[in-house]
Amino acid sequence: MNAMKNLILAGILVLTVWGCNGPQSVNEDWQPLFNGENLEGWDIKFTHSPMGVNYKNTFRVEEGLLKVRYDEWDSLNNIFGHLMTKESYSHYKVRAEYRFVGEQVKGGADWAYRNNGIMIHSQSAESMRLDQDFPVSIEVQLLGGDGSGPVPT
Repeated sequence: MNAMKNLILAGILVLTVWGCNGPQSVNEDWQPLFNGENLEGWDIKFTHSPMGVNYKNTFRVEEGLLKVRYDEWDSLNNIFGHLMTKESYSHYKVRAEYRFVGEQVKGGADWAYRNNGIMIHSQSAESMRLDQDFPVSIEVQLLGGDGSGPVPT
């Protein structure tokens, strides 16, 4: 029985690797999600706030860049925010440029220093409960660390 399981698992692995290494399109048609001007096309959702409230002016567009700022926050207080596209996608590749600047907001977890992420296959902002910290999703975790040691992911 174990030999049969191993054979099936090996077959699945081969098919998975083979499917991932198919021919790549050289001229991919990228669709920008961010317009560089404003938050049009995006929903905002923070813990304990109704959809659409940009708690403490956290999400901003400045000089053509989408920025997440905590300069109006006193402490994190377990309030988590998410910016979600209004459009739904089902077959995609995500490409993003990002960087971390400044200090972590007071009350943020040590392991999550300079914490951000790209949540994919996420529930919609309007379906989140008022007290829900995070959407049901898969997250591509982005941790910046403090530069003094390894960054846990």
